[in-house]
Amino acid sequence: MAPIAKRQRLHEYIDIANNHDIDNLLQYVENSMEPDIPYNKWDDPEFVAEMEERVKSLENGTDKGRTWEEVKEAARRAIKAKTAK
Repeated sequence: MAPIAKRQRLHEYIDIANNHDIDNLLQYVENSMEPDIPYNKWDDPEFVAEMEERVKSLENGTDKGRTWEEVKEAARRAIKAKTAK
């Protein structure tokens, strides 16, 4: 795949990603681009606070969560809708 096509594909994924996915993508890219800078997510107060908030939401029922099958199906639908345009 040509570099321009790869860039376009990345843009398409970013366009359909939810906030959680954007955070994960950004973290992945930053970690990949800066391999000499060690990063331990558990030393990151923002990450720890986010995880604690998510656990709390799941435990108190404000977020029912999603199964892995639901996540995969939502991703498939989003990609199919995007490519159908």
